[in-house]
Amino acid sequence: MEISSPAQAKSAGSNSMPASQETAILRALARHSNSADKGEIDPAMAAAFKLNGLRERLVAIAAALGDRRVILPVLPHAASSKGDCPSGQLPQIHLKGASAALAVPIYSSLAAMHKAVDAGLGNKLAPPGGTDNLPRPLPVGARALAIAALDSPGRMLLDDTYLLPRPLLNALACADTWVPSWENPALLAGISRVIKQVLPGADLEIIPQIAGPDRLLVAVDPNRPGLAAAFVALQKGINALDILEAAADLLEVTPVPAHGGN
Repeated sequence: MEISSPAQAKSAGSNSMPASQETAILRALARHSNSADKGEIDPAMAAAFKLNGLRERLVAIAAALGDRRVILPVLPHAASSKGDCPSGQLPQIHLKGASAALAVPIYSSLAAMHKAVDAGLGNKLAPPGGTDNLPRPLPVGARALAIAALDSPGRMLLDDTYLLPRPLLNALACADTWVPSWENPALLAGISRVIKQVLPGADLEIIPQIAGPDRLLVAVDPNRPGLAAAFVALQKGINALDILEAAADLLEVTPVPAHGGN
């Protein structure tokens, strides 16, 4: 079961931005590129990748992004008569296991992007008709790209591994500290209230996932009567939370046996 914020539901059905707007964004993103940049990973990002826990890694990645450079893969194409990009959107790929969810792929280094290209990144970025072109690296500022990506699709995927959700992009765009969903007291309190109403006695835990949205684990007796209806009510209750959009993006709800723990 997947819960999405109102912003995600809106962006999933929205049209692409005008081609001229995309062109302006891409040009602005690349305007301040450093000619001395060799495409190596930033030391702070490299240190974040070395942390053991996924939670700790994501928090450190968010802190490491700041004003630093990331690499955006862009497919070359024939220029239109106006010189605009024909796609009308930033490069986007589908997330694994998340229905209709998209993310802007970014990379911490040229080596990471080249690895993705060798694994078929071009096919993921290509229009329905396909293309023989390979993605080219565009070094951009992480904060500027976060601002652009907030319009659509509202999230980025770093090195095909770390999903940077809408709340993280909001914090990055505003130079604020990101509060992850599993540490957000207002979100946790709101979900707890809903669970007490529809599944009293059940425990909860939010955990991050590799290359996917955060997962809400709900520990409950699998033999509990009316469990399916209770989870439908749980989904509706969480979707109605005012804090959901600001605190989470996508949230996968997964029941786990209560006797197995979280």
